[in-house]
Formats: sequence, structure tokens, C-alpha cells
Amino acid sequence: MAYIKTNPRLSGDPSYTVVWRAGGTRTGRWCRETFDDETQAERFRDLVNGHGQQWPPGWVKGEGFVEASEPSAPDAEKFEVYAHAYVGLLTDISEHTKTNYTRFIDNHMIPWFGELSVSDRGDKLTRDHVSRWILDLQDGRPGPLHPPVRRGRRSVSP
Repeated sequence: MAYIKTNPRLSGDPSYTVVWRAGGTRTGRWCRETFDDETQAERFRDLVNGHGQQWPPGWVKGEGFVEASEPSAPDAEKFEVYAHAYVGLLTDISEHTKTNYTRFIDNHMIPWFGELSVSDRGDKLTRDHVSRWILDLQDGRPGPLHPPVRRGRRSVSP
């Protein structure tokens, strides 16, 4: 698992280094990326963990994400596409578990987040969306993209 190491600079300001072993193995080579901002380091750490202890696709060491020469399809930034791709990249879980994760995403997340973007462009997914999602699940309310149904939804615990 990737982790963040805080280092003091000569100026006294901290730097935040994300450290992990390539592939998550004991014998994998050590990889690191340094940030000035702790929030950016946490986001990058989560990306590394989500991509199986590998450099996130499109990331250039020391520079960040580099735009592809061809613009990416707008659908690639949609929550639905991103969530399914994320489950597909998970390692060390059974196909049955991947199927269950996919079913959970389809039934309990896509109706709320399906049209939102996971990038900083467009109508992006925010903490408020997640809070409303949890409240809707608790109260048994359908998501904005749910097909109309005659009977109410069952409430679930957060």
C-alpha cells in the first residue's frame, strides 16, 4: 500500500512524498512522487492504490497528468465508466466479488452519480453528492436516474 511520508525542507516548509513498491510486492522497486500540498499527495496516493500499486495511466513523474495528443472521449470521465474500470483493475479478489461490486455500483451508485464527472471538468462529483446519496439510501428515496417504480425503495443503513 502506498503511504505518505512528510519531510521538512531547508526552508522549514513540509513536502509530502508518496512512497510504494511497484506492483505492491515485497520485491517490487521503490517508487516515489513528491508534492508541496498534502491534499494532492493524498489524491495521488489513492490513485496509486486504486491502480494496483502502479503509476496511474497518463501520469508523468515530476509533472503530473499529461493530456493525450488526442482529446479523451467525454464518456471516459463519467462516473459510470470510471467505476466499472476501477473494479476491472482490482487485484487479488475473485470474479464473484468483482461481479458483486459491479452489481452494487449499478444498483446503488449509478442512479445517483451516473452522469457526473470524476474530473475537474463539467458537472463533477462532490462531497455533497455523496452526502445526499447516503441520506437518500437511508430514507429509501430513489436516485435521480432511477427508472420510475410503483413501490417505494427499501431504506438501508449508512
